[in-house]
Amino acid sequence: MGAGGAVLIIVVGAILLFFVAVGVILLVAAGVVRLSGKNPKPLAWSGVGVLAVPVLFIATLVVFAQLTRDPDTIELDLREPIQLSSLPEDNEEFPGMRDYNSDRIDLVLPDGERFEAEVDGVLIWSEDGYVTRVTFDRRAREAGETESLTREWERELGGAGTVEADAGYSDHGRVRAAVLADPTS
Repeated sequence: MGAGGAVLIIVVGAILLFFVAVGVILLVAAGVVRLSGKNPKPLAWSGVGVLAVPVLFIATLVVFAQLTRDPDTIELDLREPIQLSSLPEDNEEFPGMRDYNSDRIDLVLPDGERFEAEVDGVLIWSEDGYVTRVTFDRRAREAGETESLTREWERELGGAGTVEADAGYSDHGRVRAAVLADPTS
């Protein structure tokens, strides 16, 4: 998110706070009117209506975010054919590929073993509508992590995948891996 996004969040937040303040003022005014013995219902309902605006806005935002976001964890069972259309949309326009900014990957490998890892991104490749390959990578966060992560992923993936280290990437390197899925099994 850039500076424009930050400004937008600040402006929307200020507007929502304004609605909350007006709603609370109306509810307090309804309480004062009630103490004076008059009918507080119009003020109370106005306050509730004004408070409903930010609540509905935030609820809509949360629902929209859940429907359109990348999943935090990509979970795939590679023992069975997977249709690309069954996976969450990623809003990318690359035929035969889905690109996710997921934090984790959880795979059941073709041999039945489970592979779980923290990742920086996941690419899912397909052919004729079925997943054929899953690639993922992780940037090393500290010195020496590239080598240890490469060994760990090679051990956990076994013969089901390939792992390569890119020591020249960034400060500490990056590890990439690919797992093939047989769409005809």
